[in-house]
Parts: sequence; structure tokens; C-alpha cells
Amino acid sequence: MKNLTDLTDSQKSELISQFVELIVDNMDTKTLVEYVTDDLEHFYENKCDDNELKEFIDNHDENLFNELIDNVTTPTTTKGID
Repeated sequence: MKNLTDLTDSQKSELISQFVELIVDNMDTKTLVEYVTDDLEHFYENKCDDNELKEFIDNHDENLFNELIDNVTTPTTTKGID
């Protein structure tokens, strides 16, 4: 039986690609959305400095950064239901 250490880099990459395809094929849409959301949040929180985060947001939409800043810094009010 072969081990991972017996594989070339391209063989290991192909093994990973095939495994990922199997995992993704077995996920429903809700699970995929949860996974991508968690992964993106982790990336933006832990892998980006403030400048990189702003650049990602600006590249998505040049007006979005200011809108999001406003969203998170403006107090919201909730109305009670009578």
C-alpha cells in the first residue's frame, strides 16, 4: 500500500482534488453556504490586515466600504411589536 509520501506533488494534488470533489458533491446547498461563509469570515478576520480588507471590499464595490462602516457604526433601533 502506498503512502502520501510515495506520491509526486502532482499526484498528491490530484488526490486532493478528487477527494474535495467527492466531499462537495455530497454537500447540500445550505451546508455549502455555511462552509463558504465560515471560510471567508476566517480568511478576512485572520489572514488580512486592515489595508487588505479594505482593498478586498473596494474591489468588490467602490462604495461598499463606507456603506458597511456606516452600517456597523450607526446605532439601530428596533420597534416592539404590540
